[in-house]
Amino acid sequence: MAPRDARCASCDRTRTHALLVCTEPCLELRHGPGPPLHLGRHPDWAPRTAAAFAGWNKISRHHASLTVDPDGTAWVEEPEAGTRNGTYLNRARIAPGVRTPVRDGDQLRLGLRVSFVVRLYGPGPGTG
Repeated sequence: MAPRDARCASCDRTRTHALLVCTEPCLELRHGPGPPLHLGRHPDWAPRTAAAFAGWNKISRHHASLTVDPDGTAWVEEPEAGTRNGTYLNRARIAPGVRTPVRDGDQLRLGLRVSFVVRLYGPGPGTG
């Protein structure tokens, strides 16, 4: 595995975080270690994405969560109840309720149309 970049091209920081970039809708999300980043249409559950996904009825209100551990490991998880249109990591549907590891450069897709490229920055797996 090639070492990942330590410095984020978007924010120029070396702090451990994930950068999710989506072209349609145009959305860029930075998320570091701590509570999960919720992806979905529910404004209370997913406040950072609800407005961007408001018109996207194929995105569930509680679609998926991304967690970044302090060591730089990232995980995606779909709620136990699942979603109608699925969550995909590199074209493979992930199972509801199962934490699935995310690697630098992975494609995270919500349903069939909304796709993020995941970049991981800072120290962590794949460095050195």
